[in-house]
Amino acid sequence: MKRLPIAAFGALVMATIAAFFITQHLKSSTPVIGPNVHPPAPFSDDGDGCRGRAYINFYLLHRSDRVTVFVVDSEGNVVQTVASGVKMHKPTARNDRVRRTFSWSGRESDGDLAPDGDYYFRVALAQQGRIVNLTQYPILVDNVAPHLAVTRVSPSQLPAPGGQPALIHFTGSKGRGGYLIIYRTGLGGPPEVVDARRIPFSKPNGQGYTKTWNGLIHGRPAPAGTYVMALKVTDRACVTGTFPSYLPPQQGTTPHAGVSVTYLAAEPPLNPVAAGSVAVVGVDSAQRRYRWALRRVGAPGKVIEHGSSKTPGLRVRVPKRSPGLYELAIRAGGNRTVVPVVARASSGRSHILVVLPALTWQGENAVDDNGDGFPDTLTAGGPIVLQRPLVDGLPAGFPGEAAFIAYLNRTGMPYDLTTDVALADGAGPALAGHSGVVFAGPEAWLPAQLAPALQRYVEQGGRVTVLGAGSLQRTATVKQTPAGLQALDPSALAATDVLDARPGPLLSHNGEALVVIHDGLGLFNGTSGTFAGFGSFEPIVAVAAPARIVAEAGTTDQTPSIVAYRLGSGIVVDIALPAFTVSLAHDVDTQELLRRLWTILSQ
Repeated sequence: MKRLPIAAFGALVMATIAAFFITQHLKSSTPVIGPNVHPPAPFSDDGDGCRGRAYINFYLLHRSDRVTVFVVDSEGNVVQTVASGVKMHKPTARNDRVRRTFSWSGRESDGDLAPDGDYYFRVALAQQGRIVNLTQYPILVDNVAPHLAVTRVSPSQLPAPGGQPALIHFTGSKGRGGYLIIYRTGLGGPPEVVDARRIPFSKPNGQGYTKTWNGLIHGRPAPAGTYVMALKVTDRACVTGTFPSYLPPQQGTTPHAGVSVTYLAAEPPLNPVAAGSVAVVGVDSAQRRYRWALRRVGAPGKVIEHGSSKTPGLRVRVPKRSPGLYELAIRAGGNRTVVPVVARASSGRSHILVVLPALTWQGENAVDDNGDGFPDTLTAGGPIVLQRPLVDGLPAGFPGEAAFIAYLNRTGMPYDLTTDVALADGAGPALAGHSGVVFAGPEAWLPAQLAPALQRYVEQGGRVTVLGAGSLQRTATVKQTPAGLQALDPSALAATDVLDARPGPLLSHNGEALVVIHDGLGLFNGTSGTFAGFGSFEPIVAVAAPARIVAEAGTTDQTPSIVAYRLGSGIVVDIALPAFTVSLAHDVDTQELLRRLWTILSQ
């Protein structure tokens, strides 16, 4: 009986001790803030109005109090006080919770932007003498935009075999959704947005993230041309990053992000083939069978050769004996292209060598060589690969050059034919051995290594005629490189061309006839002395000493655009009229001028 009181007393003592410890634990750990605190989202203070503040929302559980809210960095240092002594009430008798929201702008107490990193709110309860660190709800300050990059596109040309879409590989999105923005380039102005595709939230594969493009724009096949793939992603802190860093993209900022859309294109030889031999023309027909026909310029109704094929290397035999310029027309499905084929004489030698501007043809050819989504042209600064398809078919200046060759053929004027690239490459006919050389179209870029050879040719007695405006004022080096034959380092427009003429700017809307100013060469013999119908011309304002003008015609004596001058022992004739070659089909005076010019060049 005595053991029971003793046991009861022991139990009472243990209970008292336990109650003491429980009370002490409650004093130090009983929650005072509502258990469903609304945590802050990652944010940035970049001024765009999107998540520019961090918010915290809570209520008091047991007692009303005056609340001060701080923002503390990861080392426990207070960086800002966002509220001080704010009265907050405990839940009402009906247990209605009284919530308050506090926010932080991302600034430190001195007004400076807080460095990127983790922060948290600290709540001080004045009347209870308690501090609550909300470390379980970190605030992520993130002002750094996602570092996006397109790493490669495969395949980079559409349509692809089997209808395979282009797979765009990219990094830096951290799995966030965004947009693939498709720009079309090479339209003569800034890149234009043609489509945008939603990128869903995703997990990375072994090489980052991917998105496909099937070559369609709003459900229709994209026009042939060059396109660049851009990205736009907004991260959890509402900071938006783009690839490239600035939109619209600029050339040089989008390596590996290009897609070329080509339905039909052909690559003719840069050098002339011998008359009667085979020209090998590369054809990209998107794996379709195509039909082809070869015609001589000036005789569009007469088909010389024709056939069909599916091979990427089309072999076309050109007519025997005579040099000539031909048009090769190719059709695949609803697509058609035409490219030039140049043939030189197979034997014998004419006194006059006609040169076609193949470097300019390719210099203005809008092909993306390096996969960045922008056309690589000499106009854009190069370099360019010279052995590539002519994506737009016949070059812009080709009609005038074809009209000139067609007139020579029709009148039986003797000539041999080559290209400026062939001259620079040492292939086909050379300058030496010809008494005269005619550049049949504007040489917007002359092969740099050809310039000194041309100067020596004239100074040693050669005779050169340049037809058209904007010629011989820029050069580019033609060179064999690991990437193939390339044109590199295009020069700026020089005030004086490589043969010492100083052209002025092209003048348009001309209504005046050109008249002969003086003629000490007999250049205008047989003409009426008047050349009408030329709405634009390029005045030759001077020639550099020791060259001297011997014949000229123009709208005034200050603006001659047909000029002959002596340079060393040779003669140069500039006919800076863009429409001169086309006028040969109907204008008697230009016909007589060319006949007389052929006589001078043949001497």
